[in-house]
Amino acid sequence: MCCPISSSTTTTIRLSRREFSSGTWCICVAPFPQGKTAPRAARFQKRAPNGSESSFTSVSHMLSEVKYSSLLLSYNNGSEIQFTSVSSYVKEVKMVAAGRRLNQWQPISYEQRAWQRDPDELEFFPKSARRRILPEYDAAVPHMITHKDVFLDSVLSARMSDLLISIARFDGEQAERGYDLPALLLRSESSASSQIERLTSSVRNVALAELTDETPQNARLIAGNIAAMREALSARDELTVESILDIHRALINWSGETFGGELREEQVWVGGTPYSPHGAQYVPPAWERVPEYLDDMVRFASRDDVDPVVQAAVLHAQFETVHPFIDGNGRTGRVLLHKMLRKSGVMSHVTLPVSAGLLHNVDAYMESLDAYQQGDPIAVVRQLVEALELSLVVGRLVARSLDDVFEGWREIMTERENSSIYKLPSILAEQPVVNVAYVASELDITPRAAQNVVSRACEYEILRPIGNRRRGVFFQADELIAILEEASSLPSIRRMVASVR
Repeated sequence: MCCPISSSTTTTIRLSRREFSSGTWCICVAPFPQGKTAPRAARFQKRAPNGSESSFTSVSHMLSEVKYSSLLLSYNNGSEIQFTSVSSYVKEVKMVAAGRRLNQWQPISYEQRAWQRDPDELEFFPKSARRRILPEYDAAVPHMITHKDVFLDSVLSARMSDLLISIARFDGEQAERGYDLPALLLRSESSASSQIERLTSSVRNVALAELTDETPQNARLIAGNIAAMREALSARDELTVESILDIHRALINWSGETFGGELREEQVWVGGTPYSPHGAQYVPPAWERVPEYLDDMVRFASRDDVDPVVQAAVLHAQFETVHPFIDGNGRTGRVLLHKMLRKSGVMSHVTLPVSAGLLHNVDAYMESLDAYQQGDPIAVVRQLVEALELSLVVGRLVARSLDDVFEGWREIMTERENSSIYKLPSILAEQPVVNVAYVASELDITPRAAQNVVSRACEYEILRPIGNRRRGVFFQADELIAILEEASSLPSIRRMVASVR
């Protein structure tokens, strides 16, 4: 549940954490002077603006006698949370009274599991590794999130409201464009997401990987990321376990591996050595628990009382905590961010390169996931908000560059406006490297007509031939490749962000 602060609020109820922690509670009705705390009282008190006071035996009793439009819980550190229901307010009050901090969940717990390896296999391990292998290890037991709530403080709530307005404006602009900017930004997103996992390849090789198998392995892996994004964004249906498996299958199949779309049936771990989970940085839940965690995530994703950005952030963090697959969890989890934001309508047309925003500060991103596992969900929400803000910067600069390129192309074309060559730029926005067969298929024209379009585009220097007869002749749009390279490299992303700050 997330209740942003309304500017139309006229009556609020304030609670000072200092009085609560000391056991002498006092609740006052706003307006109340900024920075001033309520007097101590042995019982709950209502202080009206005219100075009159009334005592009550419980929070609920007092609230039943007060006409309010919202409830505001204030903390000594300056943070505030606003509530629109008595039950959620009282729930937070009880947490404060018990000494819990703002928005704190219980950290994940751990269970001991037996660790067994084939004795014959152990013979191939270094002696130093064998000494560290114990008969038991600790595996995480994350909490279920179906009924978890996250409350935004006033600063983060206002920041998120501004963000959603900016995204809606940018999204509307893309719906009016004559080319597929989302498809181009999808490539930037997939490249950045892969770079977080230390997978890199040139934009050209990734585009080639979608046309031919004769490309480097990393290029095929990133092409798989693009395929997974397309799978996730193809429909706005509810998130299901099956749709999660489909996304992972689309991601992994490009690598030539056979485990795509299959939940793991073995223990995995992050960091440490490849020999055992002992000494690992993090050990996800035992594989037998994975199905119930995915069911829990799907139920959380179906809730309609959670802010969509909060919902996407928490789902992503929980997915990374559970680690349901042998490999590809990070990339699949970031695809799920887009699935959730598209499902909720935050991004109806555009695909923002959210991973470019995360790539801008990978350490902070990883620290937010660690904080989530320690019981602080706000950390991942704040990180996603910042990533979305940065992705808007990248998206706007890319859109501006594309507008300039396409306008330049239109100015040099001399064919009739209904000619097939005028449709070529929109194809190149989605696939900046093509061959004649691809152009013929996309424009629904004969191979001979497609060859004429490509030849004419080369004369205009829109396309340039690459490759050879043995590997196949392809054509790339150099100006689009340059824009994508700029939008996909970490130094360039940091320059873009710095240019508008």
